[in-house]
Amino acid sequence: MAYTPHVLFAFGGSWATDSSEVWECTVRLKADGGGGDTLDCAAYLTATATQMSSWFSASDNGMSTAATLRWIKANHIGADGNYADKTTTHVYDYGTPSTGGVLAGSIPGFCSLAYTWETANARGPGHRGRIYPPNNTYNPSSSVFKVSGTAATANAAAGAQLLNALKASSGAGLTATPVIASKVNGAIVNITGCTSDNIYDVQRRRKNRVVGTRSAVHVPGA
Repeated sequence: MAYTPHVLFAFGGSWATDSSEVWECTVRLKADGGGGDTLDCAAYLTATATQMSSWFSASDNGMSTAATLRWIKANHIGADGNYADKTTTHVYDYGTPSTGGVLAGSIPGFCSLAYTWETANARGPGHRGRIYPPNNTYNPSSSVFKVSGTAATANAAAGAQLLNALKASSGAGLTATPVIASKVNGAIVNITGCTSDNIYDVQRRRKNRVVGTRSAVHVPGA
């Protein structure tokens, strides 16, 4: 099967504690009043840049002060799941990166309290999605595995605020709707809200650029 044409929005940056490491999240979009191929990606990025920066740095949204938002991207996706335009990538680079608004505790940066995107579909292709923001800031209630119910609710609210930031724009015809796009049956399903588990996930790709060193201890007589 193939995708229905849409727009892939991505945002990401680096870690202040180790600039070699990066993070990235993606949300798929359709243009209000038309398919994803009707959105002016370059203009949309300009219209949403300030909103994304404000969302990222707001303390209520739980992004780590160790994480910086350095860029946002929006590009048309074709039926094959790849960029429709093979020669041009639409990206907005922040001259001054935004920093997350909450001091992270002792939990590593590759831990994330995921946003789960909900839709009106109870099951099947396109009924749910997930991203892993750099939000290792919610204090565990009893162990490093779980956060309180209050923290999970606050995290879901932060995800909803991200959806709102992506929907709003200052230009006519530039308003977009976050969606789940399925390659299985080509479904494009509107995201209706965000939920959050109370257990941290591990995003292993968020530690694949850090250069480590190996320590060794020799056992006498071995």
